[in-house]
Amino acid sequence: MGKQLGPCRYTSPMRIFLYGISSFSYWLTAECRPNAHCGVGVSALKSCVPHRKTVEYLEKVFPSIPQPYHVTVPVSSKSSVPQAIAHLSRFAFAERPFVRIENGVFASCPELCFVQLALTLPFHELVKAGDALCGNFYIDPTADNGLGSRVPLTSRKRIEAFVRRNVGLRGAKQARRALRSVVDNAASPPEAFLWSVLSLSQRYGGYGIPDLELNRRIRPSKRARRIARRETLVPDVSHREIRLVIEYDSNSEHLTPFQIARDASKRMALEADGYKVISVTTRQLADAREMRNVADQASGHLGRRLQIKAKRFQDSHRVLYATGWSLGRYHRRLWLEGGRASDEM
Repeated sequence: MGKQLGPCRYTSPMRIFLYGISSFSYWLTAECRPNAHCGVGVSALKSCVPHRKTVEYLEKVFPSIPQPYHVTVPVSSKSSVPQAIAHLSRFAFAERPFVRIENGVFASCPELCFVQLALTLPFHELVKAGDALCGNFYIDPTADNGLGSRVPLTSRKRIEAFVRRNVGLRGAKQARRALRSVVDNAASPPEAFLWSVLSLSQRYGGYGIPDLELNRRIRPSKRARRIARRETLVPDVSHREIRLVIEYDSNSEHLTPFQIARDASKRMALEADGYKVISVTTRQLADAREMRNVADQASGHLGRRLQIKAKRFQDSHRVLYATGWSLGRYHRRLWLEGGRASDEM
């Protein structure tokens, strides 16, 4: 169910439309996607040019979004304020691609946001952004691990459908290329990165292990259900056919005794059903050599030796690790530090 917008504490001096990276910064902190009635078409862009008062307004209502603000404008003109960068949009969209997120403030919908990001972000960073837009987490620095849980804003299929409906949209080619490597339903940035390291094509620096699924719910046996004390289990990364599970262990100091016991019973239940369970800690995930060992174990369970065939694998692998999983660059440091720092973010 979408978000119902309540009254704003501030009065907007005029309409402003966030573009690309600024829209992405907003979506990373949104608890849910607003209702469909919040959508507007390109006609609403009329006379939307950033001014000093609109910048001041954005600072008040969205303190998390870094400057300069990237905004969409209907005419080609340079922004009159240094805190805003204007991006011209004259495309005749087949739908209402903008979403009202506050009084007088609109963002590119998650699907359009991804395509706009494709015009500026390198491949691996774009995949990371897609994982976040299609994931079931949002950034909440006041939470123990820095993350909240939400229904995904969009999905690979929804973004693909958006691109198909808007033929000729700039950034579509780059977006389609990256979408093949985006994963749905990641529960955290490190979990999405874990999936990328193991599953991404060797051409892009991953180990190319096939048929791995992320957060796919399974129904264990009666015996395993007694051990886990729940009817279903959701492994982080799994390969059902060969009964392989790879679990991300965040090593979070904030885990309660209940959470520790729950994780242990989940592992025992999976092993009782014949699954091989490999645990990956944050330290291991951050170490490319350690993850090679994990990939070797997973491939061995598949019954074959891991072989690197892509000529530029090492270069791409370095870029993948240089990209990492942090989303901190998309938020103001002071806003992030207002909550608790976390390696999940």
